[in-house]
Amino acid sequence: MSFDPIVQVSISEQVAQRLLTMIRTRRLKPGEQLPPERELATMLGVGRPAVREAIRGLALLGLLRIRQGEGTFVGTLETRELLEPLGMVIELNAGTLEALFDARLVIEPGVAALAASQISDAELARLHALVDDEQALLGDPETFSAADMAFHETIIDACDNPFLQSIANSLYLLGKKSRRVTSQVDGVLARSLQDHRDIMAALQARDPARAAEAMRRHLCRVRDAYAGSIEATTEHDDGDQSGDTDGRATGG
Repeated sequence: MSFDPIVQVSISEQVAQRLLTMIRTRRLKPGEQLPPERELATMLGVGRPAVREAIRGLALLGLLRIRQGEGTFVGTLETRELLEPLGMVIELNAGTLEALFDARLVIEPGVAALAASQISDAELARLHALVDDEQALLGDPETFSAADMAFHETIIDACDNPFLQSIANSLYLLGKKSRRVTSQVDGVLARSLQDHRDIMAALQARDPARAAEAMRRHLCRVRDAYAGSIEATTEHDDGDQSGDTDGRATGG
């Protein structure tokens, strides 16, 4: 019989866990300022280095915000802010981004179908305005992407289901890298604009099946554009590397 050794948790980890518990139970509220390091260390009965390390770790996760000259504050705890560190992980792993597309294909068509059955006239008017904005922004990929995000967020809000809203918003926000890449591909913005018109028409018709299919087609096109762009970039890089090698051989 064998036993795993007991792993001792560092003091800084214990401090981080204590702060996490206070944030989770709202004893520390969004935007609230923490006591100064020295005071916090005294309150917790630990050294200042442990407090400093715990704060830095939680700041990297977006849970705390360090403002030079002001102090340390609890973050907004909004989904967009908390997903930033995970977004970096996804950007570093192409396979993870492919899985993200798969997840969006499972979730977002269902969200669109649900939204079609209960979207309000005000939300439809907002979609119309956003599509008009996108038409005017076809030559400005960065600003177009902001309108694109607002378009999808409006549909997510319209589904009026807090669980689906949380999941769909998280998946959509994590896809920032793919939008940065695909927005530079020729023809993608115009194609997305037409896709958005199709989605909007299905929502206005209050047709769940049509809305789900329009959203599915849109996501498949975005995924294919991203995959094609990455493949082309890889082939270009490989070509450059082989050219460099030939150049070095000739020069030698």
